[in-house]
Amino acid sequence: AICISDDNAKTATVSLSVGVGSYANPSNTLGLAHLLEHMLFMGSAKYPEDGSINAFISNNSGRCSAYTSGAKTSYFFNFDNGVLDEALDRISSCFIEPLLRVDAIGREANVVDSEYQFKITNDKRRQYALEEFLSNPNHPFSQFKCGNCSTLNSSAPEGLRKKLVEFYKRYYSADIIKLVISGNYSLDELTEMAVARFSAIESKGDTRPILSGHPLTKNELGKIIRFETLSDISKICIKFALPDTRPHERTRPFRYITWLINHEGSASLTQYLRSNGLATDIFASIRYECVNFSILNITFNVTTKGLEHYEQIVKAFFAYLHMVARCGPQKRIYDEIANSLKLNYDYYEQGPATKYTLDLSVSALNIYQLPEHMISRSSLMGDFDSSLISAALDLCNPTNYRLLIGTKFHDGVEFSMKEKYYGVPYNVSDLPEKLTTALSEDKQLQDNFHLPEPNAFIPEDFSILSQIDARPELDKSVPTLLKYNDSLELWYRQDDKFYLPKGAMMIEIMSPIVNSSPRNRAIFNILSRCWRYIMTEKLYGTRFAGLSYVINDLRSGIAVSINGFSHKLPLLAKQTIEILRHSTINKSVFDNCIKDAQEMYSQIRMSSTYAQAPEWISQLLVEHEWHTVDLQESLSSITLKMLNELSRNLFEQVRVKMLVTGNFTEEQAVSIGSTVQEIIKSQLLPVCQVPQTRVVHLDPGYYFLPKAVLNTKGTQGFAVAYIQIGRKFDIHAHMVSQVLDNLFKQPFFNQLRTSEQLGYVVFANTWGFDEGSLFAKLSVQSESNPIYLSLRITEFLRAYRQTLVDIDASKVTKSAETLVSKRQEKLKSIASEAYRMWNHIASGDYDYQLIDKEIACLHNITKDDLVQMWDTYINPDTAPKYTRTDLHIWPTSAQRPSSADIEKYPASILALQRVIKDGVDSELGLEDLSAFVISASKSNDLGSAFDQLMERCRKSKQSSQDGSSEDSNSDVDVKIQKIKTGLQMALKATANTPSYHRHSSVDFTNIGMTQTCEGIWVIEDSAKFQSTQALNALLIPATELVPKYDN
Repeated sequence: AICISDDNAKTATVSLSVGVGSYANPSNTLGLAHLLEHMLFMGSAKYPEDGSINAFISNNSGRCSAYTSGAKTSYFFNFDNGVLDEALDRISSCFIEPLLRVDAIGREANVVDSEYQFKITNDKRRQYALEEFLSNPNHPFSQFKCGNCSTLNSSAPEGLRKKLVEFYKRYYSADIIKLVISGNYSLDELTEMAVARFSAIESKGDTRPILSGHPLTKNELGKIIRFETLSDISKICIKFALPDTRPHERTRPFRYITWLINHEGSASLTQYLRSNGLATDIFASIRYECVNFSILNITFNVTTKGLEHYEQIVKAFFAYLHMVARCGPQKRIYDEIANSLKLNYDYYEQGPATKYTLDLSVSALNIYQLPEHMISRSSLMGDFDSSLISAALDLCNPTNYRLLIGTKFHDGVEFSMKEKYYGVPYNVSDLPEKLTTALSEDKQLQDNFHLPEPNAFIPEDFSILSQIDARPELDKSVPTLLKYNDSLELWYRQDDKFYLPKGAMMIEIMSPIVNSSPRNRAIFNILSRCWRYIMTEKLYGTRFAGLSYVINDLRSGIAVSINGFSHKLPLLAKQTIEILRHSTINKSVFDNCIKDAQEMYSQIRMSSTYAQAPEWISQLLVEHEWHTVDLQESLSSITLKMLNELSRNLFEQVRVKMLVTGNFTEEQAVSIGSTVQEIIKSQLLPVCQVPQTRVVHLDPGYYFLPKAVLNTKGTQGFAVAYIQIGRKFDIHAHMVSQVLDNLFKQPFFNQLRTSEQLGYVVFANTWGFDEGSLFAKLSVQSESNPIYLSLRITEFLRAYRQTLVDIDASKVTKSAETLVSKRQEKLKSIASEAYRMWNHIASGDYDYQLIDKEIACLHNITKDDLVQMWDTYINPDTAPKYTRTDLHIWPTSAQRPSSADIEKYPASILALQRVIKDGVDSELGLEDLSAFVISASKSNDLGSAFDQLMERCRKSKQSSQDGSSEDSNSDVDVKIQKIKTGLQMALKATANTPSYHRHSSVDFTNIGMTQTCEGIWVIEDSAKFQSTQALNALLIPATELVPKYDN
């Protein structure tokens, strides 16, 4: 075990990594390791109640998660510091004596299956699956790893439990479990807890499965694998078979090689491919998972030209490697890599504790990792060893690789084969000799490349400014307003808590033209990509000099974030703004960025329904928000001339907001602000003309926003309910919603995912726009129809009110205290402090004491506040001005109800018809189904009504299979239960018809909206609906904006 004492931590974190994963799956039960990961915390002998451990962590403002890879399974947790020992007791009990209850196996196998279905259209996952499928069949790398109901044989839970128990008993040994604990306790206390709680885990020796051979043998190498993608992405991948690289963890010869391949500066491989229109990006990395092999991956995002001339890309790649080999290993380059890592180590700034403990537990599994190197494992390199680098380069030869080519359309290629589990069409052929044994050195091609020049951005001055008097309250970060006029708003704060030679600068250049139309927005998005391309080449050295920059395209203009060592930060800021202001985009860069944008929009279209939802909601609620569909349609009309014209016009009239903080004097901050102004040289933009984000505040009422999924291959629908619960700038409403968020998300998850098995993606939270409204947000992605999902969300909302009424007041206090602790967590870096200050500047609230106000408010929140919010806004039966919008995303495979049906029939009847169709493949007409429900409601006998309904289904069933199904028993049970639940909701709705008419005072008929018989308005045109709604007012600054210096 590794224990970390952090006096400033308000949250404890725990991670356990087990040195066994999917490589140990029995060949007849693929996915077993993944299923065990899901089952392990479904109760233990000491804490047998199903879900009690997750509930305990959630109730203490924590979170738990896990993942299974080929050679390991990792579990990680965070929660309130005060319950660390009790949490460790509960966590350890699951490793000591898990119940692995048979009654939960079918349910969790369905969750595993849902996870598999959720990712089945993800091109990245599909490529991984194909690579594994076409690897050495005698190596477990080739096996399907995720698992599904079929591979797990979940219809036989008793047998499956027996295999789970055998797997757990065989592999889960104390000898291959690495524990990391971090908390606000002394090392002695943490050690005592670790020993007391985890010593009982049985030691069985090193139980890691012994793997022999390599996934890529001579049978798999020397091949071209062509495969089809679902989105408009085009990739070429080179895969080298390598031995285990872990023994050279300190000298890292392949780090030297991948660093050079990834280099994007002048005369690099990347710049050659971009300038010739062959590829837009390259990424090289080592794939290894604590086993006895490694694979070097080089991925090229290629253009249409690159696809046609893939041989030229391969030849250029090997020509670049030949140049590197000809020059020989360079100590100068090795030292630059090592020194850049050491800089970050010497001036370390703490990051997220959960990630740190997880990474540490994974690293501890490496048998070659010496204990004294554990902390510095990724930050310090050993001595330069040219022979190791040369040997590594020798392995990267044309006889030791295979080539993958993935794109949506392949000209002249037949795909007669498909990967078994993800259905990826592919074709395998031999690499031609000219790309293998006959690939000779092309000295002319090599002349395009040279090794990187010395890095001009490496800092040399690490001096720290004289200390200033500490602020009265350490974490009250209040900057000084130095300048405020129609051209510049400049804020400054000198670091007085970290005392590091670092700084941060935030710059926003606001222009009224960037978001004035979908086409302007699309052009601006492309322009931002072009700027990043140019910066990559000119500023690439910053990545290895402890500096970083981020360019974001906002609704209001350009946002630039720069942080790192203060010595070279002004130089980086100057060069960044010069590129933005003075760059003329050439055709090569333009074409590459258009291609990148097309790929991005295509990937958005192919993303899951839950990932598509935020855009539809933003388009509804935010003024001048353009959807991906609108932007994608604009791409074809954008020309290089338009792009450069926008670039010039953009800076004609702008206003700049800036924050300079860290190891800088006030004079330096003023000088940096003046430099930015001198480079931009624009006309003044009056404050009243600065573009602002305006958010809708909805009229009371219940609204449906139906949409078709953009991913035509997707089989899952999505429903999300946004319930308006006030305004975010109302501190009391915001804090009550945060306490509520802590309390109801886990019960929502337990009910709709764990109990009802509605899908893999189930979550609830409270959320809001800085500029306006607060919402309770409840989301479900599922194969069930979205109307059914909305009704289940409503039923949860009704039932949860009683839970709130009955909740112990101490639980509310505990939740509020946890939120206080999070706000009192000390900032971990100059950059994190800069982002906190900048959020107040960018939003326009300028409320630097907001956290203090929130803490004061949280101390006074009671259970009555929660019940009042629930009854005022959330409960449809009690809310006086119920304001709810449900987004429904329908998969293309599902039949959406017509407008006429939506108007005529209650939602419960529409939902019931679809769950019957999905569950037993029976098509009952809405009229007959409605009549049946009305008749059945009179007897008030659910069991009898259900039997009669199933008999009707059997009679009307259209399937020729006479009830046969390929579904597992557990899956059939879930579908039948959905029908029963759907019928119950329909009977209840018939007896007590929901009426949302009373909430709505506006008639939207004349803008083309329809209203259901229950009073729900259906939004057909978001723009028309938005135009009828009031906009939230802009925020009033919490402080008077008086600059220190006159303009």
